[in-house]
Amino acid sequence: MITIIFDTETTGLIKPSANKIEDQPYITEIYCYKMEEGNGMIDSFESMFCPLVPISAEITKITGITQQMCDQAPPFVKKWEELAEFFTGADRMVAHNLAFDRSMLANELVRIGKVLNFPWPRQHICTVEKSMKYEQRRLNLTRLHEYLFAKGFPNAHRAKNDVLPLVDCYNEMIRRGDIL
Repeated sequence: MITIIFDTETTGLIKPSANKIEDQPYITEIYCYKMEEGNGMIDSFESMFCPLVPISAEITKITGITQQMCDQAPPFVKKWEELAEFFTGADRMVAHNLAFDRSMLANELVRIGKVLNFPWPRQHICTVEKSMKYEQRRLNLTRLHEYLFAKGFPNAHRAKNDVLPLVDCYNEMIRRGDIL
């Protein structure tokens, strides 16, 4: 089974669906880790994007992503084909709070008229949902990692820095039988 574990960093939080697509946040960074279960990493995809809205000071404080970093990056439309090719053939997509990251990706694809052209994997796994039983509440990624491994991880809130520990969490949750 080919699995893609991914995370996005964005210009903000998703607004209610009644808002115009232009008012929804934009992806500033994505990291995707492609693995064959049982055999490890196959490939990765990493990119920053130049959003059509400014990066707020609050987002920079949380992620460390600045306007200058994004100004030097391509817009999403220039990288979507490469991302679609990366996702082609994957059986499963995984994220911590998948509903958010999947919606962010879908919003970007809607903006360029490609949401129906994207090779969405058949299975969607959210590690927030799958870990609810551990402490009977939603665990952020750092807390999930602490629960599973008795230690946190450095430099959270950058896409790659969140995905790599999530890969470990995902594999451990499979080992424990919490993800089938």
